[in-house]
Amino acid sequence: MNLKRYRVNNIKEALKFIKRDLGPDALIVSTRQVKEGKGAFGMFGKKMLEVTAAPGEKKNPSVASKVTTKKALESYRGGKDSVEDTFADTFMRPQKNSALPVADQTRNIMLPIQKELQGIQLTLGDLSSQPNALDKHLVGELKNELGEMRHMIHVLASRSGNLSDPDIPENLLLLYQQMKFSGLEEKFARRLVMEAERNLNGDDLENFAYVKIFLARMLMKIIKITRGLEGVKSSQRILALLGPTGVGKTTTVVKIAAEQMRKHKRKVALISVDTNNRSSSEQLRAFAKLIKAPFSTVKEKAELNRLINSYEDYDSIIIDTEGFSQRNDEQLFEMREIFDERGRIQNSLVLSATSKDVDMIEVTRKFGCMPIDSIIFTKLDESATYGSLFNHAIRFKKPLSYLTLGQKVPEDLEVASRERLVDLLLNISGK
Repeated sequence: MNLKRYRVNNIKEALKFIKRDLGPDALIVSTRQVKEGKGAFGMFGKKMLEVTAAPGEKKNPSVASKVTTKKALESYRGGKDSVEDTFADTFMRPQKNSALPVADQTRNIMLPIQKELQGIQLTLGDLSSQPNALDKHLVGELKNELGEMRHMIHVLASRSGNLSDPDIPENLLLLYQQMKFSGLEEKFARRLVMEAERNLNGDDLENFAYVKIFLARMLMKIIKITRGLEGVKSSQRILALLGPTGVGKTTTVVKIAAEQMRKHKRKVALISVDTNNRSSSEQLRAFAKLIKAPFSTVKEKAELNRLINSYEDYDSIIIDTEGFSQRNDEQLFEMREIFDERGRIQNSLVLSATSKDVDMIEVTRKFGCMPIDSIIFTKLDESATYGSLFNHAIRFKKPLSYLTLGQKVPEDLEVASRERLVDLLLNISGK
């Protein structure tokens, strides 16, 4: 991370330099009091504030953040699992009158403000445990800055026509705004923070990091996962990837096949269901030749069943399918005729993390004419917000199996985990 340090008289002065050098979405990493100037080791020097900041680059969900997130969540002090379990049960019940998420344009304006606001809030939390770190005047300036930025968020929110924020403690309000501006539907974010307020005492609510981890654990209870193909109970793993055009199905098939061969040392066979002689079948054929795996194309269900039976000695069979619009009822009917059975083949619906909520809903409902066992989200590296992943998981209650975040094979494939998903939304790891 490209860090810059500033020695200044107060936080307002630091913010001015940080915004000038690193941009409006820069993050405050740490603050500490130092002495500068006269005497040995600066003992009699002037007290200064040293602020460390980093540019707020677009989030690229690297694999490394998973470990940090897991450690942070494991360090949670609580014993409130029963509360979270009960909340998860009620949260996943069907809800009526689902509201649309915050407009993308408004979210893009407010995210940088939200990041800076969180940085200041974390700084205040650190200072509260260090009685000699800063004088009361400087802490007051920090709080004033926090108040000004909260006012900016309220003004922008009112202009965008959103519902008013709930009347909750400041730390919960900040996280509520973060989740909402990261794309989590307003009613879901509201229910989370209201439930958290009911189950946290006053001291806990004053600890920003504690409140954040508490919300993260609540979210973890809501999300379902499959552990990729490791969750398949049968000895032979057969996975079919379904979905619209352009979401990255063929690339994901390649990544999963490579993962099965390299990581798990399994024999893999590849199949393409191709009724229209599309070019992606040739791409998959070339990859199969490269890894020395059998590859075949089929056009109908009987042909697919015969081929699967011929691959009985293979540990994993990965099936690619042609992409088409969810509004093409004729092709949906053809695909349903092939993948309408439950059990033998695990059907995964592939969705792009860059898609709008309303489009994901339509795709899932249309492809829901076939049994859908899990969801794969692709192109996480191309998305700046991840609330839509949670919105979708909450609405449809389908487990997540894989995430993809780039073009590298198989490095940019990741088995979906609860820790990873909450980190994408709440940035537990700080990466």
